[in-house]
Amino acid sequence: MRRIEVVLRELERLTQTISRDDLALGTSAFTAEQIGFNLGLARNSVSKDLNQLWSDGLVIKTRGRPVFFLHRQATQALLDRPLTESEREIGAISDLLPDRDLPPVSDPFTLLIGHDRSLRDAVEKGKAAVLYPHGLHVLLTGPSGVGKTFFAELMHRYACEHTDDSPPPLVYFNCAEYANNPELLSSHLFGHRQGAFTGATESKTGLIEQADGGYLLLDEVHRLPYEGQEKLFSLLDKGEYRPLGASGPARSITVRLICATTEPVSSSLLRTFQRRIQVAIDLPGIRQRSLEEQLELIIGFLQRESRKIERSVSIDKTLLLWLLNKPLEGNIGQLKSDIQFLCAQAWASGMAAQHDVLLLDGKLADGATNPTQEQRMLVDALFNGKPLLSIDARTLPQLKSPPGGDGGIEESDLFYSFLTREYVNLRNSNVPPAETLAILKNKLSSIFEYGLYIRDSGTRSPRYGDQIEERVALLISYVEQILGFSLPENLVNPLRKHLLALIGYVQRGLIPQLYSSSLILDRCKDEYENATQLCRKINDLLNIQCPATEVVWLCLFLKECRHYRQRISASPDCGVILIAHGATTATSMAQYVNRVLERELFCAIDMPFEQSVHDTLDALIRLMQARRWQRLILIVDIGSLVHFGSTISKLFQIDVLLMPDITLTSLLEIGLDLSYETSDLPRLAALMQGKGIPSQLCTPQQENVGKVLVISCITGMGTAEKIKTVLEESFGELMSQDTRMVILDYNEVRSPERVQQAISAHERLAGIVGTFQPGLPDIPFISLEELFSEQGPELVLSLLTPDLSSAERRLEMERSASRFISALTMESIINHISVLNPQRILKEMEGVLSQLRATLAIAPSRQVTLRFLIHCCCMVERIVINRKPLQMALEMKPDMDTHAFSVIKSAFHPVEEAYAIRLSDAEYIYIYELLYS
Repeated sequence: MRRIEVVLRELERLTQTISRDDLALGTSAFTAEQIGFNLGLARNSVSKDLNQLWSDGLVIKTRGRPVFFLHRQATQALLDRPLTESEREIGAISDLLPDRDLPPVSDPFTLLIGHDRSLRDAVEKGKAAVLYPHGLHVLLTGPSGVGKTFFAELMHRYACEHTDDSPPPLVYFNCAEYANNPELLSSHLFGHRQGAFTGATESKTGLIEQADGGYLLLDEVHRLPYEGQEKLFSLLDKGEYRPLGASGPARSITVRLICATTEPVSSSLLRTFQRRIQVAIDLPGIRQRSLEEQLELIIGFLQRESRKIERSVSIDKTLLLWLLNKPLEGNIGQLKSDIQFLCAQAWASGMAAQHDVLLLDGKLADGATNPTQEQRMLVDALFNGKPLLSIDARTLPQLKSPPGGDGGIEESDLFYSFLTREYVNLRNSNVPPAETLAILKNKLSSIFEYGLYIRDSGTRSPRYGDQIEERVALLISYVEQILGFSLPENLVNPLRKHLLALIGYVQRGLIPQLYSSSLILDRCKDEYENATQLCRKINDLLNIQCPATEVVWLCLFLKECRHYRQRISASPDCGVILIAHGATTATSMAQYVNRVLERELFCAIDMPFEQSVHDTLDALIRLMQARRWQRLILIVDIGSLVHFGSTISKLFQIDVLLMPDITLTSLLEIGLDLSYETSDLPRLAALMQGKGIPSQLCTPQQENVGKVLVISCITGMGTAEKIKTVLEESFGELMSQDTRMVILDYNEVRSPERVQQAISAHERLAGIVGTFQPGLPDIPFISLEELFSEQGPELVLSLLTPDLSSAERRLEMERSASRFISALTMESIINHISVLNPQRILKEMEGVLSQLRATLAIAPSRQVTLRFLIHCCCMVERIVINRKPLQMALEMKPDMDTHAFSVIKSAFHPVEEAYAIRLSDAEYIYIYELLYS
């Protein structure tokens, strides 16, 4: 088949992929460069063939640059009519459709530049607010000139496109107009009745009523005074309002607010107003948008001016680069004004007097231009070697490739987009060449080190021409021959995308010229010969000259494929798990060692500061259930994690080698011995002992380690004894012979050494129940308030039976919860009072609490109430018996309410008189903190 026939067939295939709607948008046609890319042919050769086909009447094309082509027969089939001779060459693709046949744009947001990129999240939120039943209120934020009003108008147009009824209205109101006159503001928004105020000679409809069934845009909403914001609460909450001076019931109305502001929301809007707005959308400034979007905005405004003056506009590189760099405090609005002024200057100076083109050159730039390398590369690609960029009212230069193009595939290639960006940044920062290469070498390896290249998105890139696809498939099969195994889909996809992107980068000359061998990592150099062979194969099949940096990518990719092969063939018999305190400590250490060993050996479980030991154990159990290992090497750092070995061994009936107090050096030693010596646990333990690394082999037959639960209360040993009795009555059946409870003084609990003295060598501390958190690292603690809450039984169970599965724990909960709750009722605790009359002291404390509730206007929770009454009853008995109140050094804090403190003292005076006792300030401070904590 001749080349010209191949080009015609490819154009026919591409034309058959478009629809009438695509024609209406005016972008669905194809250039010689695109077709050449698909076929692997030079652009100038394809252009020559296309022009010959046009002369033969087989294709149609557009006037202007770039030239777009369509297959004539395929286009006639799409339009269902023959094309006339005058339609062989058209001004724009949309000219093929008569005006009456042009469909309306079903999604007005497509008119917004960046709707599918930097503004994608904003657009999705805007659509959701419109489509949600009855709509949602919206707050638009962003600096001046970013297009908040335009965005609101697009939301309204989108609503009009998605309603079966009459189009909803959009009413605009600038809040700055009546910011200093609340009465006029109310009248303007809500309307008024005749006689509502002096001068109200007739009734007036407000803006809210005019917006009924639609949208009210409140611009500059930060200028709305707080009183004005509060007046909108009823409208926001209930959809009701009342005109000024109206009597009778409020009117129901359906209106959605779109509020826009340039000010920080936290300082300009009431919090009560903010929380009634369900959707917040922030629009970025123009310099926070991508370079491509900034260029599209500039060219879009130039096209608008071209339409006004009815002639083409040409701009040179210098002025375009100046527009990309000049400060724009007014953002898009200022850019629009600046471009209008530039066009006016060019017009006034006579630049368009004798021509049909308005010329904008660098002389109009006001100041020096200092473009970045990235800006130069993008603008150079846009100008395509020409001195001027021509823009008319109908045809826009292609900043993004049309359907079937290669722009998207280039952007998806992480290696070259990353390499180009980092190289430009480093060179612009005046980093010496040698240092630039060293930095790039480390950064490029991270792309593969974190698996970014094989994290496939699940979506395949578009299919290209048959010939180029066949050649890429041949290259993939050649890679598989070198590796000696077939590649899975998650490696084939990134390889295919990379090869397609490579063609585009080479054709545009976008790849930095770097010496390849200086970038190849030491661990990848054994793939150098294979990578060089592949480069020669790429040159032959794709008709391009591979850059030196392609060898770097191929070395990394081949090494990654071999790592992947090793990972999926690893033995599932023995698991290796690392658990460490910190949000990412275990994950970071495991990733590092796995990378050094070139094996996925270590699994990681992180234990953030807020995560409990019980939750961490649950995570370990779930991992064990999923993997079903027959043996386990468990590596931990400190604290209660050292007890997980025996728990897992007995729960899963497997041998566990526990290694505590781990370091990165120890991890590397363990990994090397596992990889090259043995995975037999006793032998591995002996190897570790020889290297000074402690380890412990846990087997299911080992005796259980005893558990100790410490109980401590600041109110005295008596209260702790009562709590111990309650726990024994509630959970006695679950406590094995190796579990015991120990009562310690509060000052003893605060010292790790004193706590350790109460525990024998064959026991471990299961947890502490007490008044205040003693601050011991990684020791489970249950406060009295938690103990008396609904979660109390589950918390106690987690301390006494940590090795139970979730199902077993739920079963035990059902058995013991009723006994526990009964034991913790008020009467059962107070009945443990041995000297005073329980009923009397309880009634007196309830009277004190009732007085405090009324005087201080407080409403303590059930847990606080329970804790207050128990503490105070036990406190009075303690002082009556010992004749000495609490003497701890508790000081009043600066933020303590002195009035409340005085009221508490007064409330306890009758109790002091009745029992002839005196409460110390420390007792009162604790009671205050108990009520107000």
